[in-house]
Amino acid sequence: METRYVCLTQSRALVQEAYLEAVSPLAALGGRPSGLDIDRGLEAFSDLDLDDIAVSAAALCRAPIALVSILDGDHLWFPARFGTDQVYGVLAGSGCAAVLAHGTSVVIPDLMMDPETQKNGLVCGEPGLRFYAGYPLVTAENRIFGTLCVMDLETRPQGLSKQESDGLSALARQAMRLMGLRRERLALQAQQVDLERRQAREKYALQQAAGAAGGVGIYEYDLVSGDITVSPEVCRIIGIPVTEVVTAVQWAMRVHEDDRERIPLVSQLMDGSAPLKLEYRVIRAGDRKERWILRQGMLDRDWAGRPIRLIGTIQDITPEKNATSRLTTLLAVGDALRMATTRRQALTEACQLLGGRLDVQRVGFAVIAVCDAVFTIDLGWCSPDVSPISGNLQFRVFRRTSDFLRSGAVLIVDDISSPPWMQEEQNACRALQMEAQIVVPKMDHDKLTGCLFVHSATPRDWTLDETSFIRTAADRIFTALDEWDAEVRQDIVNHEILHRLKNTLSIVQSLAHQGFRNVDDQGPLTTFTSRLVALSAAHDLLMRRNWQSTDLASLVCGVLTPLGIENRVEVSGPFLKLGPDTATSFSMVLHELATNAMKYGALSVADGKVFLSWTITGTGEAAVMSLTWREADGPPVTPPERTGFGVRLLKAGLGRYGKTELHYAPTGLCADLTAPTLSLATL
Repeated sequence: METRYVCLTQSRALVQEAYLEAVSPLAALGGRPSGLDIDRGLEAFSDLDLDDIAVSAAALCRAPIALVSILDGDHLWFPARFGTDQVYGVLAGSGCAAVLAHGTSVVIPDLMMDPETQKNGLVCGEPGLRFYAGYPLVTAENRIFGTLCVMDLETRPQGLSKQESDGLSALARQAMRLMGLRRERLALQAQQVDLERRQAREKYALQQAAGAAGGVGIYEYDLVSGDITVSPEVCRIIGIPVTEVVTAVQWAMRVHEDDRERIPLVSQLMDGSAPLKLEYRVIRAGDRKERWILRQGMLDRDWAGRPIRLIGTIQDITPEKNATSRLTTLLAVGDALRMATTRRQALTEACQLLGGRLDVQRVGFAVIAVCDAVFTIDLGWCSPDVSPISGNLQFRVFRRTSDFLRSGAVLIVDDISSPPWMQEEQNACRALQMEAQIVVPKMDHDKLTGCLFVHSATPRDWTLDETSFIRTAADRIFTALDEWDAEVRQDIVNHEILHRLKNTLSIVQSLAHQGFRNVDDQGPLTTFTSRLVALSAAHDLLMRRNWQSTDLASLVCGVLTPLGIENRVEVSGPFLKLGPDTATSFSMVLHELATNAMKYGALSVADGKVFLSWTITGTGEAAVMSLTWREADGPPVTPPERTGFGVRLLKAGLGRYGKTELHYAPTGLCADLTAPTLSLATL
């Protein structure tokens, strides 16, 4: 090796140019390397075998430091090193600069004596380098882009021996062969990647054609540039003119503001934490309509495994979302109608649910009196930006609408300015802040009795799905209103029946008083009257429940309270349903037991008391009720000398399905009644 003291005479730009051409495998990855590509290209030369070259060079030359250095801009990068942890070094003022400049081996016996290296911080400072020897790394195309060098902390006036010089030269050539093999592998990988990408693009083109036929768009999101290559179907879905590329910013502008936080960041896509399947809303650029989209994708990675693209599909799922939402709303409307405790609550909540789902300004129900030619606004809901309506609306003001509804057809108006026949109602409609509407008539036996109306403050292109949804919801509301109205009518009938029944019982009571007016003993009359009162109490309970059923606890309270003894009878027992006939029989039995206790038993004295309880044993059809009446702390009782009506009534008990046992114990009367619960509930 010839000893030279050289300075950097070749332009650094030319050295950089030589380096860029030398790393030609990077060109296979897509043109001249720069920025991130240079970094990846430099990393491509990392190899454990290069570390062995550095170790061998240090051992051969008996040097404490050996480096394989590659030019990286105005710095040197050390992919292989021995005796130092430094990864980068400054090119200017280094021994490698002379090798790269002249393209030949360089030995500097004393770095402090060389004018170009004596100012280098590693020479004049720590660690105090003094000796340098380097060989150029030359490609097969005779391009120089790095060095293999050794350094010492002591000067070497004699430089390197011939054996050391020849060995270092051989190691430099071996390093180039290793990196050449590495380059060839990279080239093959690049070719394979290029082939796979061409195949992916061909597949992408086929998918694009198939997707357009099925309403599915295809996209390719470049995570480095931020550009999104889109198919024409994607443009149609988001309502923009057909284009090949949109930026990430342009796409973000189309995402609904409430859903923007759900869109993953590029960093989340890079680290794999972002979901690859996502549903969110976009606002179409053309008509400003809201659409739901399903975005699915897969990450495309580079040769090093880093995500570089997100490739996938975009599908408009608005119809599916709307169908699900409509079904959910209909279920909610059904729940609101079923759970409401008043007609007003049912109608208000149902209209509010419809208004929120349809994004309209007003939903309500009007009662229609055809004979009076008037719409009477019953109840409804309206958004804060429109005024509520109430009161009566005359047929003559909405003549066309009333005529249409009387036919039983649904009125659908997208824009009140469009149909010529709506011109005479336009002013009245606009006074209600209504530009579009759907009105569903309620027909009872071909007679118009009401309507459900839906108002929009802006013209609206009502879809078939929206119309069907409104009609279905209207049917449910109408059915619920009919049930409420039927209950009201039934209550009126029940009250009338109860009133007449009480009048009849009053007449019977008057006849009894009239018939027993001249009888000295009024006891039988008092007993008869009290029995009428007990019978009336049972009828009151049944009347409140439409003559369907009552329960034993309520019946006990209804019988004891009029007698004023409810606080002296301790009552306990589970819920027990009683049918209409059973309730009547039970009321008479309980009345006889109570009045007998008041006359002769425990309730005839101040300290006496009664325990009334019942239990249910068994389940299903085998369940049996057992009721006990126990008197305590009263006068001694004895069996009656004769069997009167009261005793016969008690023994008859609950009819042929029941059983009654009476015991006249010294402590008081004991009555035990048993019967199947099924017969008690159904009779």
